Amino acid sequence: MEKNKLTLSGRREFLAGVGVLAGASIITGLPGISLAKNFGGAPATFTVKQVIDIAMSETPGPPPGRTVDQIRAGSLDQQVTGIVTTTFPTIEVINKAIKVGANMIISHEAAFYNLDDNAARMKDDDIIKYKTELLEKNKIAIWRFHDSWHAHKPDGITWGTLVKLGWEKYYNPATPKIITLPNPITLQQAVTLTKTRLGAPQVRVIGDLKKPVKTIYFTLGSVLSTEVIPIIQSEKPDLIISGESREWEVGLRVQDGVMMGLNTKLIVLGHAISEEAGMEYAANWLAPKVQGLKVTHIAAGTPFKYV
Repeated sequence: MEKNKLTLSGRREFLAGVGVLAGASIITGLPGISLAKNFGGAPATFTVKQVIDIAMSETPGPPPGRTVDQIRAGSLDQQVTGIVTTTFPTIEVINKAIKVGANMIISHEAAFYNLDDNAARMKDDDIIKYKTELLEKNKIAIWRFHDSWHAHKPDGITWGTLVKLGWEKYYNPATPKIITLPNPITLQQAVTLTKTRLGAPQVRVIGDLKKPVKTIYFTLGSVLSTEVIPIIQSEKPDLIISGESREWEVGLRVQDGVMMGLNTKLIVLGHAISEEAGMEYAANWLAPKVQGLKVTHIAAGTPFKYV
């Protein structure tokens, strides 16, 4: 097997329902870091490939060769000293992973600034050179866990976000991206809750903050407007909670609807923040499956400052 090429094996359908893991994350001394509980167990050794196979055994992901879920740094046969989950494997996240003694990063999004992480396409880029050398020097493997985590039943990113917001009890597998609250809240209350629970320093909002919200549609990360706009039309949700939304597509569609007196409103969290709870949940989900390894979630956070 080629060391830098992932072969996905051991797939099986996830037959059981989701069990919410007991216990909250233990917050460590480093900001933005939470440690998943390992539920005891003697120390064990795992290779990168074994960790990947364990994760993939419960995620009905796409066939090999048709997924971005590939190893992006390191080798499949290296021994794992610790695992970090995150949304984006930024240089800051890599340095924090080194500090906690982890040499495997499970990242939801790309490491090298393009969809398929084709570093060769940007081989003369100074940042890619620096990042690659940092990973090689510290023998850190990066595995992307995107398509399969979204394919998990329920979607690992959406479920982790619902748990963080305290809304998991409203999940309906028939409408996996839409929840209905038992009692309406105002848009302002929804803004306050998402900022507080998801750690968003700022959000962008379209709609009257005093208006009620009961049905909520989640478009976390970056979702094409060709998916979002038809849902606005067919389901008419009171609120969209979004990661990234193009202003001239979804943003203007919602704005014009508000001007017409329609109910749909919009909260834009930012890409990383919108999916971070889902990757924190991934750490809690994975930890009991790799007993003896420390699994830590390190938030990438927003790249922006607000002035």
